[in-house]
Amino acid sequence: MGAVRLHPSAALLCAPLLFACGEPKPGAQSKSIAAAFETQSDPAESAKKAGEDMRRLKEKVEADRAKAIEADIDKAATVPASLPADIKTACTEMRAAYDAFVGHRLGSDKAEADRWAVMKDVELDPAQEFCVAQNNLRFAACQTHAFREAAPGIARERAQELIDACARKTGAPTQAERKEAERAGKTLKPS
Repeated sequence: MGAVRLHPSAALLCAPLLFACGEPKPGAQSKSIAAAFETQSDPAESAKKAGEDMRRLKEKVEADRAKAIEADIDKAATVPASLPADIKTACTEMRAAYDAFVGHRLGSDKAEADRWAVMKDVELDPAQEFCVAQNNLRFAACQTHAFREAAPGIARERAQELIDACARKTGAPTQAERKEAERAGKTLKPS
């Protein structure tokens, strides 16, 4: 085999390629490597930031959920247009609505339903007695409406919040106001 000979114009075509692929400018490669390291973040710092972002997102979701429940409580706690004839009837209706409210929230939990059946008077008797003591048909009717119309997302544990929302709307004292009056040795007048 003989020597390879190039066409004279091929040398002219290959010359620019040799210069383009030649030695890089001094320091160019080290600058690009340094830039790559600068944009690369610390994995621990990234994980910490992601954790903080997740925590803030969870807090926002929980705050939004709490606002939605408060709005549902406020919506349910309304005074209906028609009021019962007397306070005892009104408070008896409130008691039945309160009992049904709790019963719906217990759902198919047989153990909790049995416990409620035995212990409900401990919760319902004071609620009914307070209702009668207020001698406020609007307050009693509001509670009845609130327990009947409460959105499913309002948990059983929020029953007192329904009562307090009605108290604020009808001028009756809230549970917090009653406790404060007891601590101060004051007697609150019925609304």
